[in-house]
Amino acid sequence: MNSGARQRGPLDRNGLAALSDLKTEAWNGVFRSLEREQSDFLARQPGFRRPESTWPVDPLHTWSRVWEYPYVYHHLKRWRSGRAASAMPKVADVGSQVTFFPFAVARLGFHVLCTDIDPACETALEQAIKHVPHDPGSVAFRLASETTLPLEDEECDAVYCISTLEHIPRFEGTVREMARVLRSGGLLLLTIDLDLQGNAAIGPARYTELRDVLRESFRDATPEVTVHPADVLDCSNGPYPMVAPLSRRARSWFVFKQEVLKPLLGRPSYPMLRYRLAVQGLALEKLVRSTL
Repeated sequence: MNSGARQRGPLDRNGLAALSDLKTEAWNGVFRSLEREQSDFLARQPGFRRPESTWPVDPLHTWSRVWEYPYVYHHLKRWRSGRAASAMPKVADVGSQVTFFPFAVARLGFHVLCTDIDPACETALEQAIKHVPHDPGSVAFRLASETTLPLEDEECDAVYCISTLEHIPRFEGTVREMARVLRSGGLLLLTIDLDLQGNAAIGPARYTELRDVLRESFRDATPEVTVHPADVLDCSNGPYPMVAPLSRRARSWFVFKQEVLKPLLGRPSYPMLRYRLAVQGLALEKLVRSTL
């Protein structure tokens, strides 16, 4: 094993989020830092959040973001540390909503360009920028359309997109747009929810299509690591599950109703979890095209 491999931590990889990641010092250090960032953001929210706001109040403490935010933040911080302090890289947040995260990224020394198709985000973020410290970087917002990112060709040094692609029916266009706005050799950080049960957005077929369109413009920036199935973080087994676990008695009744009563009555049965999702992180580098 070479020295570079020894220096890699649990987040320095591509692959599925693992429950064991959440037990490491590396994850814990990033997570606690982001908790402080979010707490500061939430304390300032009365100055810009409106009753009609639809974005989550506490996104960090949800089943997937508990891993996704540290994963993306870790990679951005590591990538930023390898560049001159005098240079201020430009990074796009695709599908930003209104959260603490772009402000935390700006404090690493980035110009953060938030993009979203929701016009309400523009008003709220403009107010948040006035209330939430983000030096030495900056935060700005550009309204996106359904098909186009509001960015010039190769305008960005890095792009991140957190749990957004699975909500876009034809995500191929969005992937190609991210490739268009990213400079050659630039960094793309992508996290996606994956369907493990056959009734959500990115199942096996769509996942293959996603990887195919990514290969058009990107290569892995860090190794892909296999996670044992028993160690996979999903929407029911982490510290902030999507659905609270049932008691033993409730589970027994559910199984009896679904597997015995409903078939006898000729009614459709359902799995205990309507959705079972895992989350994957990808750190990718835009291919450098030959000019010859």
